[in-house]
Amino acid sequence: MALKLIRLTRAYEKQLGEMIDEWKADQVKNRTNGSPWAIFKNDYHDFDRYLRELEIKAPEDGKVPDSTFFLLDEDRDRLLGAVNIRHYLNAYLLGEGGHIGDGIRPSECRKGYATELLRLALIECKALGIERALVVCDRDNVGSAKAIQRNGGVLENEFVDEDRKVEQRYWIRTGSDPHEIDPKNNYLAYCGLDCETCEARLATVRNDDALRKKVAEEWSKLNGVTITPEMIHCTGCRIAGAKTVFCDSLCPIRQCARGKQIGTCGACAEKAACKTLAMITDSSAEARQNLDL
Repeated sequence: MALKLIRLTRAYEKQLGEMIDEWKADQVKNRTNGSPWAIFKNDYHDFDRYLRELEIKAPEDGKVPDSTFFLLDEDRDRLLGAVNIRHYLNAYLLGEGGHIGDGIRPSECRKGYATELLRLALIECKALGIERALVVCDRDNVGSAKAIQRNGGVLENEFVDEDRKVEQRYWIRTGSDPHEIDPKNNYLAYCGLDCETCEARLATVRNDDALRKKVAEEWSKLNGVTITPEMIHCTGCRIAGAKTVFCDSLCPIRQCARGKQIGTCGACAEKAACKTLAMITDSSAEARQNLDL
């Protein structure tokens, strides 16, 4: 069986209609979910508008640019499902939505297609520059969780959504990272500190305002400048996603390492004599050990 992701064109108008009609009928009958939302937001009968508004091209009303693909079984000339990929994460997507929303039409479920759909979607994520994709699923959706795990998903945490359902947040590597030298720790910062335990990152992924306030107060005292809780929004130094203003634009270590295209400062021949790096390593045995200093 030959499966591939395609962009929607008029050539697939009939196949799209058949899939959407089947899917919507099942949603009414069995209350199945409507993921990905992008393929249901407009009426396919007005195909020109459907095609024109299928993807978001620029940020709008709290939404980010996205790409939508359909899973095609070439042998049967049949659409099996679809995936919507958000190009980056805003606050809502980081907390709940993730990079990827996907689904398999009801008549093709439980045949292994969800795993292949996600695998192909991760290739598209990598092409978009997404190094680590966040995928969220209902804990009770065992099939979806297995598809994520089979594609290398690592569970970060669970949360309860507004409908009182337990949701799971998984991260998946989309490919080799040119800035990575320690595959055992994807959160390692350029300076050798571990972003995984950083309270700024924890406050961000947990959406914990109390922790944001605590970090802001501590960082304000440490740096002698005013840092507000709103500024505490970061997913990690070398990970795709949000960064604090300092980490994104001001940190001289991060800017230097990215300019040299090295994994971390541990790969730099000048690390032992670097006075800028010493600002971190002189006070952190952990960073020295991670950078082999």
